[in-house]
Amino acid sequence: MPHHSARRMAAPLLASLVLGALLTVTALPSPATAQGMPPHAWLFGAWAGGILPAPPGMDAQECEARATFVVTRDVVIHSTLTHPAAIENLIASVRGTPEGTIFALAPTDTKPQTIAGLPDDLGFGCPQADVLRVVRVGPNEIRFPDCTDFPSPLVRCPAAPG
Repeated sequence: MPHHSARRMAAPLLASLVLGALLTVTALPSPATAQGMPPHAWLFGAWAGGILPAPPGMDAQECEARATFVVTRDVVIHSTLTHPAAIENLIASVRGTPEGTIFALAPTDTKPQTIAGLPDDLGFGCPQADVLRVVRVGPNEIRFPDCTDFPSPLVRCPAAPG
């Protein structure tokens, strides 16, 4: 894995992280037995949508190919319109709320770059660049309220059969 200050990863690494996250999701205990799990364990796995609405009825493979947000124990990974490759954000702290989860993201020394003349902050477009508030809309749907780069809901990618 790249040094902690690195925010970008190659697409093959994102695919392996998505697979690992999905395997974690399928192995999660029920909420009643989830003692000892971090407050964001309910988010582990891959999510599609956010930037644009997720197409309805996606199978696991199509959803993974369209994933824009991946959550693991220590990292949230996302893509943006100007950066379709993965952007890694280390989790500095996380706390659960009645509505969902709030992440404090670790500062990075990676500087924003400009691609094709478009400003790119590599973030989520939230009011506070290092804070991501996730709100649960339904059992498999979330939103990032007030984050302009993710105006649409995100849907959880289903586990691959097998």
